[in-house]
Amino acid sequence: MPTRHTVRNLLWTALAFVAVVAITFIYLLTLPAPLQRYLQSRMLLALRQHYNADVQLQNLHVTLLPEFSATADNFVLPNRGGPDLPPLITVKHVTVRAGVLELLRTPVHLSWLKLDGLVIQVAPKRDHPAAAALPPQPGHRIHLANFVIGKVDADGAELYILRKDPKREPLQFELRQLTLHGAGIGQPMNFTADLTNPTPPGLIETNGRFGPWNFDDPSATNVDGHYTFHNADLSVFNGISGILSSVGEYRGVLHNIVVDGTTDVPDFKLDRGGQAVHLTTQFHALVDGTNGNTYLQPVKAHFLNTDLITNGEIAGKPGEKGKTITLDVDLDRAHVQDVLSLAAKSDPALLTGRLKLKAKLVLPPGKDPVLQKMALNGRFRISDARFTDEKMKSTIAGLSRRGQGKPDDTSITDVPAEFAGDFLLGKSTLTFSQLHFDVPGVQAQVKGSYGLRSEDINFDGDVRLTATVSQTMSGSKRALLAPLDPIFSKHGAGTYLPVEVTGTRQHPDLKLQWKKLF
Repeated sequence: MPTRHTVRNLLWTALAFVAVVAITFIYLLTLPAPLQRYLQSRMLLALRQHYNADVQLQNLHVTLLPEFSATADNFVLPNRGGPDLPPLITVKHVTVRAGVLELLRTPVHLSWLKLDGLVIQVAPKRDHPAAAALPPQPGHRIHLANFVIGKVDADGAELYILRKDPKREPLQFELRQLTLHGAGIGQPMNFTADLTNPTPPGLIETNGRFGPWNFDDPSATNVDGHYTFHNADLSVFNGISGILSSVGEYRGVLHNIVVDGTTDVPDFKLDRGGQAVHLTTQFHALVDGTNGNTYLQPVKAHFLNTDLITNGEIAGKPGEKGKTITLDVDLDRAHVQDVLSLAAKSDPALLTGRLKLKAKLVLPPGKDPVLQKMALNGRFRISDARFTDEKMKSTIAGLSRRGQGKPDDTSITDVPAEFAGDFLLGKSTLTFSQLHFDVPGVQAQVKGSYGLRSEDINFDGDVRLTATVSQTMSGSKRALLAPLDPIFSKHGAGTYLPVEVTGTRQHPDLKLQWKKLF
């Protein structure tokens, strides 16, 4: 029979053994520093062989209780485009977690990855890259285990799209919130993100699928998703204002993204003198995500009672800071009063009527107001046009009465007009190389300019009346002027009148150029 003393010794011995085993087990689970350094070196070797690049990783620390957890600092993945390029990916601090049993699955399942200080710098593909890859590693290769990450958090990440011209500033996006799901080697991942758009400033919320990442050519990485764009302040573009919102879908690869969407600007305003209008658009565009160039094919816009269609591009030019907008504009169902209300401060607009226009718009970058720097040239036709100014309306009606040989016909009051011509809009001034104007009994052909801001009028040309000079008068004046009919009856017209129109919209001045007549 063992004594009480013997039993107590056996008990203490067993407890000591259990304690030693437990301490040893815990020590092994927390992985001693030499083992962690060994794991770090093996992981670095595997990463370098996998990416064929000089991957960097520091301060790897691994624990297994209460769950698998690993942290590391200063992860760096070089850009394959060449040693002169900044790293493709840098991360200040990495944290990964997983259930211990999940590590035994195939593929390995990691529950959560957190990337603090993530910076991505995408370089354009080079025709002849000076590759920064490592030479092939001799001997046994270590392969990365296939893995899937349930969730990746990378809030506060920064994305830079480098330009082909290294002198130009890269496109920069701040990702306030970035969450990835289902990330892994060689597979696409789902994402949600909130990012700030630099120009115009505003918040973009987006979700979709991204990848798998193309390390040989990052700009060829697949992406598709949905976006909403909130509270974009257009006043950053000097000369226009309004708060823009947009929704749409996108798909493709980074250097060729197809976007279909709509925009809404309830208070769009062109320059300080124009009136605010509700502008909406529906667009189909191709976007080069590596340089921000956008090709519109097409954009359908609507404001007030006017529809317009544009095709063109918003693209950078060599040696030029910023992007130039070049558009072919087609207004088929438009109203001239809508266009004038948008461009000029007059209320009501100088003219009303149906407008058809085909023109090319060029808007270069720069801080000048839009109406000062834009160039718009093309051809137009305005039908059923009517002046809103009473003095101008009375002048046109009187001209039509006399042109028809009915000077006393007071029923002729609101005369419809027809306009057509070739024009150039630049520096807030409309210049006409030729402008045709027709009302019943009168045909005019002039050239000149109209200031959208100053409202100055400066035209000269000729007016041709159906009636003779004497027929434009009544009573005794008709008989007195009859001898002058042969003098004014020129160029196939009953009356030929060289004219000059000057003054302003409010106070036009119509003069006969006698010297030109004789």
